[in-house]
Amino acid sequence: MIAEAIMYKYPNTDPTKDFIVQNDGEGSYIAEWNLRAPIPTQKELESWWEELQKNPPYEPPDQVELLAQELSQEKLARKQLEELNKTLGSELADIKLALLSLKGGHAE
Repeated sequence: MIAEAIMYKYPNTDPTKDFIVQNDGEGSYIAEWNLRAPIPTQKELESWWEELQKNPPYEPPDQVELLAQELSQEKLARKQLEELNKTLGSELADIKLALLSLKGGHAE
């Protein structure tokens, strides 16, 4: 929780260089602090953690998930076009038959 709270407050920090959080079995603590800011108090860390919980950082959508959604939409569109094509083909065949019967009626 400490590292996440610090990263929330100072998003451009490197948790391996700017600060180091350790846990020696008795809870986590800031073992090293190399930022040009005062070492945060426990109260500040808790406050930042609460803010983080209320305002989680933006995470871009997963690319695989986006591609799956696009593929699903394309499949649906293709199915709709196939149905439309079938309907139009059927209607065209009906028109063709009607024309042929009209031509046949004039020839008699």
